[in-house]
Amino acid sequence: MKLRPTIVGILASFLFFAGNVAQAETLNIAFPSGLKELFKYEFSVIELALEHSDADMSLNVTEIDGLSGSRLVEMLKAGETDVIFGGYSPQRNESLLQINIPMTRGMLGHRVFVTHRDNLAAFGRVKTLADLKHFCIGAGSDWPDADIMEQNGFCVDRAPRNRLWEMLENKRFTLLTRAAYEAFRELPELQEKYPDLVLIPDISLVYKFDFFIYVRKGNTQLQELLTTGLERSYASGAFMKNFESEPSLKRALAELSRIPYTFTIQNPILDTTTENIDAKYWHGNLELNTDENRHLCPETENPCPDQEGINMPSIKGSSQSYLIAAKTPTLSIGPSD
Repeated sequence: MKLRPTIVGILASFLFFAGNVAQAETLNIAFPSGLKELFKYEFSVIELALEHSDADMSLNVTEIDGLSGSRLVEMLKAGETDVIFGGYSPQRNESLLQINIPMTRGMLGHRVFVTHRDNLAAFGRVKTLADLKHFCIGAGSDWPDADIMEQNGFCVDRAPRNRLWEMLENKRFTLLTRAAYEAFRELPELQEKYPDLVLIPDISLVYKFDFFIYVRKGNTQLQELLTTGLERSYASGAFMKNFESEPSLKRALAELSRIPYTFTIQNPILDTTTENIDAKYWHGNLELNTDENRHLCPETENPCPDQEGINMPSIKGSSQSYLIAAKTPTLSIGPSD
């Protein structure tokens, strides 16, 4: 007896799906040696997605010496690893499948600046984006952040990631930008080697940007599995519990709330899908609305300066809420909570 074509197709699809599940009990990810502990939060997000999916899968991390971001992408394309994560870039988004939920709620785009202590006094006079753009910023050669800042009119000096701190210590450029949670996590140890490097206490920069999880093109089954897992982890509260319990993120949120000058810029490299990710997955308000900010400043109470892109802390008065640029206590670098 011959099976009808439709039944044959259904059986073939079932066997293919079952084979994929059997082979995917372990989700493999390759990563540069020595950095796994530094990125333990990002790995925990992938594990959350797996825990809240319908698949019985565990994450296996293989560390490889000298592994670059570009090599990681090629490994994923070739099927040598199942998944990677990295900062959003148009190239990754075009050549791979992106899971459209930001891993750190956009905290990767909440940036602070490190400089040589000899330069610190000059930044006390920075009140506008135009002022900030007078200084050259160091960034990793392949960091998407470098493209974002260049397209916003900043001077950017690109260099290999492992040389940036030494170059800043030697005053090859004036600033180094790091996500706030990265800076608070890294700087205490780095200051042992580079004691003249200090955090600028009253300036930060914000743009819509984050790490995303990527799978290879065509692997829509894994893309859907990870997306569903992250959506469910949000719905259950597990994602936010994990996010809020991460010491470096907790520290960054507290310290950023005390920085008086926070400049918001646009991210011109985002595609439409990433730009329009639901606001519930991003921390804070990332929309530019400087006209409203200036309008809301009371004329008699520390009027807002006429400057591009500034977001000022909201201060609750007895009769109204208004925006004010007031100096606040400087940040202290010490052990995270």
